[in-house]
Amino acid sequence: MKISTCTGWIAFAAVVAVVPSTIVARSGAQAAASAALCWRSLAPETGPQDSGIGIAESTLAAAGSDEIWLNRRESGPNLLRWTAGKWTLPLEPTRAGVDDLWVEAVATSPSGRVVIVAAANRDDGARELHIARMIDGAWEWLGTPLISSREPFRHAQRPSIAFVGERPVVAWSEELNANLAGLFVSLWNGSSWTRLGSLTPGGDDTFLSPAIAVDRNQQVWVGWIDAGGGVQVARWNGSTWLDIGRDSLEKITATQGPTALREISLAVDTKGHAWVLRLATKEASRASLALARWEGAGWTTVPAPSGPAGKDSTAWSAAMILRNDAPIVAWSQSDVSDNHHLYVAELAAGDRWTTRLSGLHLVEGVSNVTDVSLAAGDRRTFFVSWDEPGKDKRSNRLVQAYACAAGERPSSPPKSIVERDTWPTTVDEAARQIVAALDDESKVRVRATKRDQLIEYNFGWGMGIRNSLGLWRGNDKLLESCGRGMRIGPEECSMVIIEAVWTLLQTP
Repeated sequence: MKISTCTGWIAFAAVVAVVPSTIVARSGAQAAASAALCWRSLAPETGPQDSGIGIAESTLAAAGSDEIWLNRRESGPNLLRWTAGKWTLPLEPTRAGVDDLWVEAVATSPSGRVVIVAAANRDDGARELHIARMIDGAWEWLGTPLISSREPFRHAQRPSIAFVGERPVVAWSEELNANLAGLFVSLWNGSSWTRLGSLTPGGDDTFLSPAIAVDRNQQVWVGWIDAGGGVQVARWNGSTWLDIGRDSLEKITATQGPTALREISLAVDTKGHAWVLRLATKEASRASLALARWEGAGWTTVPAPSGPAGKDSTAWSAAMILRNDAPIVAWSQSDVSDNHHLYVAELAAGDRWTTRLSGLHLVEGVSNVTDVSLAAGDRRTFFVSWDEPGKDKRSNRLVQAYACAAGERPSSPPKSIVERDTWPTTVDEAARQIVAALDDESKVRVRATKRDQLIEYNFGWGMGIRNSLGLWRGNDKLLESCGRGMRIGPEECSMVIIEAVWTLLQTP
């Protein structure tokens, strides 16, 4: 077999193939073998991305195997398009009489037509959702903005898009005076938006992160998280919303205690089976994946994938799509250094999982994989997107998975950077590492500081040392080095390291 020349990873911008391996589901089942996938990085070349926004809440959409669209909640243009082997900024969506539109979601219809949901604030403090589709390189706005009423300070938010044929259908939640105020669904009928019934019950029920899907019979499904932390799913039958197994679903996907884990994914396969994935907390400060399948009369638990044994196993972000009627799940999971790594697995026959990526972490130092997204390209390809801020001033990382071509030989994925392996273990090593990273101005400032005034640095600079060198997260060897053989506290240790840096800088 001819070996592909594109088997190395250089700054995550090369082409690589991954050998499928096994992953153990919570039931203990082993994965079956499947065809190898190759991976191509689509790292954006559009300049620095805003990494100060926390979770970017991005959405990803594929228009076939060679065109994808990505939007991120950040300042400046937040919509990117990949085609012809490069990233470009598409025409910025503008609408007469509307200021400061920003894209909240992007999706593609079955024919590959791109549709966006853009939010904009009105003068009275309300926020509306504007829907547009791209035709011949220009944005065509569809009807009036989506919002349930003209009440001031009502905010439409968290949109999700699906398609009934080529017609977009949008689900969103609303907030009024800092309180959740309902869940809504509207379908484009070709000339205006038609509201699909009412999904607003009484009491204190809530609607978090609505997800929408359409089945082979063109029926609309919506899933959301309710006030009790469980997942609800409803299906529109043409005249009313039908509850889809709420009791059996909550037993599978319910979460215990207060949680900010709002992510759910909903998809319906060609056999009419609905799939729901969510992050569920079953104990304090720990979350795992919960996966359920609708069998027509009730929901069935499907053993979800998890990372390798010995890890902390706390999941932080997750997404699911269907490819050939089988779920692909991507998620981030923390390691022993509290860094979050990327995992991707695909369900095979017998509810067994095939690993596609395991424990990927590309950025050196304290950086986490968050905001994981997936999109299906065609039967042979899919895309994975995630945030992982790094020294390259980028946050978003994106790869395309595709069936290996003839002559491409699968190789192992790149060795992930484990932060614990980069920690210095002695005071001298730590001080030299810090001095090497200081700019000239900082060196001059530290050198000129009197020794008895160095304590002033231990709050700000010292905090950075404690965080970046793992003093709170298990770097016991460095703590013992700071104490000359006796383990001391992180604050004391960072002060010892600051003094060592100062000493090194006194030598010309």
